[in-house]
Amino acid sequence: MNVFFLGVIVSIVVYLVVGLLAGRKVKDIDDYYVSGRNAPTILIAGTLFASMLSVNGFMGDQGFCYTGNITTLVLLNSMCACGYVFGPLFFGRYLRRSECGTMPEYFGVRYKDPRIRRVAGIITIISLTAYLLACITGVGILMQELTGLSYELCLFIAWACFTAFTFYSGSKGVIITDTMMFMVFIVAAIIAGPYIFNAQGGLGSLLENLMNNPAAAEGLLDYHGNIPGTGASDVFGAVMYAVTMGIIWFITVGVSPWQAGRNLMAKNEHVIFRAGAVAAVCTTVFLLYVNLMSISVINLAPNLEDPQRVLIWAAFNVMPKLVGTLLLAGIMAAGLSSASTFLSVVGFSVTSDIFPVAFKDEKHQLHTSRVIMLAVGIVSLILAYLGLGGVRVISWFASTIIAASWLVPGVGSILSGKLSATGARWSMTAGFLGFILSKCLVGFGAGPFHSILINFLDPFFIGLYLSLAFAVIGSKLRPVTPEESAYRDKLLVLPQGERAAREYQIDRRYGWLLIVMGVLTTLFLLLTWALPFNGLI
Repeated sequence: MNVFFLGVIVSIVVYLVVGLLAGRKVKDIDDYYVSGRNAPTILIAGTLFASMLSVNGFMGDQGFCYTGNITTLVLLNSMCACGYVFGPLFFGRYLRRSECGTMPEYFGVRYKDPRIRRVAGIITIISLTAYLLACITGVGILMQELTGLSYELCLFIAWACFTAFTFYSGSKGVIITDTMMFMVFIVAAIIAGPYIFNAQGGLGSLLENLMNNPAAAEGLLDYHGNIPGTGASDVFGAVMYAVTMGIIWFITVGVSPWQAGRNLMAKNEHVIFRAGAVAAVCTTVFLLYVNLMSISVINLAPNLEDPQRVLIWAAFNVMPKLVGTLLLAGIMAAGLSSASTFLSVVGFSVTSDIFPVAFKDEKHQLHTSRVIMLAVGIVSLILAYLGLGGVRVISWFASTIIAASWLVPGVGSILSGKLSATGARWSMTAGFLGFILSKCLVGFGAGPFHSILINFLDPFFIGLYLSLAFAVIGSKLRPVTPEESAYRDKLLVLPQGERAAREYQIDRRYGWLLIVMGVLTTLFLLLTWALPFNGLI
């Protein structure tokens, strides 16, 4: 038995043991759905970052980076980090005040309309099932590399682990494992990084080595990145792609069910802001560090057959076995943990939002939720065996669905007193269908529209513009009711328990952390990349 195989076994055992211990603490539906609404900052920050990063961050995004698009990811991650501040301030804290169990339930309660709850539930299931597939695919690939077992068998093992885990422990186990894996893969990456940097000549010589490497992708260090890698045909299209994806992820972390929905578990509103600040720092600093690791591999192995396995290659060929095992086991465990996140959210939505039934008691509801969770898990396994696409492609498609359809009704539920139930429902539906249909036109190369959609008007923006337009139209035709206005007014009132001056003093420290890390990261990129690359120093 090699050390990598042993690492897989240990990761799975730890993962399942945590699920077993957490499951024993599940006493009611609040424990199962929202972890008892008492999670501290570290657990919310851990689950935010872990569920966002997952195998896509370590595999899909790193492959994208390796093929010449680190600049796209730097911009994307910076805008994503801003979403972690925007979301808590303008949506997340109000979401918590609703005391709902799921995001679709919030929409139903806020707009006093069960129909929008079902629409939001359907979109949640579609988008997060796609994300779940990305996680399963990534974990299957990684487990195959580590164990030598068949890909199909690895898929089944991964599925059995996270389904059993989620079935028993619910959200209480998910946020604990998310946080544990968050810490493991940060420590693992920090330890592993120097081995990769030193193997190619040191971090200080990375830029020069890449500039002199004929195998490096064209545009790797340019502001627009590798144009063919984005699917665009010119510089403008590539830049638009980068900005578009940045906006999508900004919205995703602000209003999505697997990101903003974690705020329902927070101990208080201060935890929501502080966790967002920690997630923002990790997104900018840690992911930049991992991106630099990936492009360093270009100088060591410039022609990898499968770019999304760039860190797997480094773990096998550059790092000591113990370090490589720690890194890959951390990534795999992160994938399992994220899969649990997505499965739990989908399962909760099916139970609560799509097929709401009158339960005899909470015990009966808990039992039914677990059965449906198992059924959803079986469906996800079947879809995974179909092999619908790469990790990054599926993940980014899933996030775009939410961004196009949920921004207006989500943020509008707080910031606008004129957005009605009809407007919100039409907005969500139009954003979803607008994105899906225009994405199909791109995918099938539909005539004269293809070039326009690729270079000038991304399908995401079509969905977003339609979402905004139908929000206005629907709200004009059927204005806000007194009940809707009254509930919104209730959400805008700061609860008495959140007004302690000491808590706000602590919040300011997190704000200063954001400012300091933003300045330091900017200076690092200027002094080590932008200025030297352009011959200014």
